[in-house]
Amino acid sequence: MPEPRELKDARRYLAEAEADLRSVEGLARLTEGLGLLDEVIVMGAAAEARTAHNLASSYAGRIYARIGSWVTQDPQLPEPQLEHFFKVVLAFDQVSVALPPAANELKVAVVRQLIDRYYEGHPAEKKRAVLEQLAQLRGGS
Repeated sequence: MPEPRELKDARRYLAEAEADLRSVEGLARLTEGLGLLDEVIVMGAAAEARTAHNLASSYAGRIYARIGSWVTQDPQLPEPQLEHFFKVVLAFDQVSVALPPAANELKVAVVRQLIDRYYEGHPAEKKRAVLEQLAQLRGGS
């Protein structure tokens, strides 16, 4: 049985996104591909939905790992790049799949670095208050 068009298109979009992950176009392709996968997960036949779920999970694992590597290797990433990475990881929230185990930790790491950039030059109390809010969102850890 041939693969549905949505899965074929999603594969192409996700491959393009992965190859160009640091760009706005890559993010757009990622969003398009994930949207198609979510459509198949929700409305497709069981076998197709399983394939779409596996594809989304596989891409989530690889993309989260790549962004995690970039974020940990370069603690001085510029603010626009961090904002872009945050949008990339948030794109996976639109799909009904389990995210990698360290997904929340990566999101928090990106937000922490953004807070460092946003509050540079501000009083330490303001930055501390925002970090405390972030800790509360994480459950106090």
